Amino acid sequence: MKEDRQIINDGAYENMVTGLGFASMDKSANIRVAPYRPANLVALSSMKVQDGIASFIVDGFPEASLMKDIAIIGDNGGEALNLASRIGLLRAVKKAGSFLRLTGGAVVATEYDGDSAESLAHEPPNGAKVKGYRVYSAGKVELRTDDFNGEYPRVFRVNLLGGRQVLIHPSRCTVFHGEELPDVLENSLAESFFGVSALYPVEQSLKELAAVSGAITNMAQETGTLLMRMSNLNLMLSKPDCGVNDIHKVMSLLKLTMNSMRAAFAGKDDGFDILSHNFQGLPEVWQKCMVQVAAKSRIPMSILFGQSATGLAQTNEGDTQAWCQSVDMWRNDCLYRPTCALLADLTRRNLGRELSEFEWGAVDEMTLKQTLEARKLQADTLNTYYQMGAVAPEEVRKAVFENGHSWEVSVEV
Repeated sequence: MKEDRQIINDGAYENMVTGLGFASMDKSANIRVAPYRPANLVALSSMKVQDGIASFIVDGFPEASLMKDIAIIGDNGGEALNLASRIGLLRAVKKAGSFLRLTGGAVVATEYDGDSAESLAHEPPNGAKVKGYRVYSAGKVELRTDDFNGEYPRVFRVNLLGGRQVLIHPSRCTVFHGEELPDVLENSLAESFFGVSALYPVEQSLKELAAVSGAITNMAQETGTLLMRMSNLNLMLSKPDCGVNDIHKVMSLLKLTMNSMRAAFAGKDDGFDILSHNFQGLPEVWQKCMVQVAAKSRIPMSILFGQSATGLAQTNEGDTQAWCQSVDMWRNDCLYRPTCALLADLTRRNLGRELSEFEWGAVDEMTLKQTLEARKLQADTLNTYYQMGAVAPEEVRKAVFENGHSWEVSVEV
């Protein structure tokens, strides 16, 4: 007898309720992991536009990254920073950051003096100055396997409005990559090259949150529904016009005579019931859905929803610190190197000197109260060192107060 590989023999019987016994229906083993499917970028973009939480998941990181101006190393007079702001480099970097979180990647195409639609497919002249930037998401770039020279394409095919397509030389393009796709998943060329959307893992949780929100809203709207029992209702419905007008007249009369206490006149065989829902346990369900969204998006719940997950630590200090660390790590991994390349090209061509390295601005700054408390703690610590004989007043004055204020104190031995 030939064995049927589609049937799992458990030694007893086949349970048609749980699916035990059929490999295709076994709920204990065959519904845990689904085959990977590339993200639907159109659906994710629609969600980002219509859902405020999805919008924050996409835009929150790049906005926090560039909330404060960067400090370009070697730009003592601020000329390079002013040029980068005026030419639109920082705005392009922020836009590229949003695109890579939404679609998995972005391409910043640099525009030079004298460019035309035909010249974009060629390298820019050596002496041409930068005049602006164009930012395209991974969804706008068409990649073909025969365009690749190794792991980098020889040309970028960008689909523009109206169905037009323009070819851009790779020397003009700076690529921003999202989260790397595992190399065993090679069914998507775009995701393999650019990366994976940061919104894609949160999509299902956002839909579940919206479903719970909609259910609660419907329950709130339907609470207090008035159920009317009318005598001779079947007789009214048997009329040629189905008795709709008569029923409306009776309902209107009842609503008209009903007072603010929801009392009304009723006939001998008439009756009224007010239907309501039980709202017990709904806040807990709502909060669990929010926790799931926060966990999958890697954004603290108090930052994403303005509410603590446990109800404790209402000062929000721990969540703020975790958020700042996440933003700092993300911008260093995803934005720093491409921004350095753009900055070097801009300063070399427009200023005649290459400045490529910079430091990020602070994600979060201390308030005046926090600053004074920190300085008070620093003064107490330095006073302890002074009492021990480890530092002298002159050394503290020079290290801390000579050029403004410093948190670092060093002593020459």
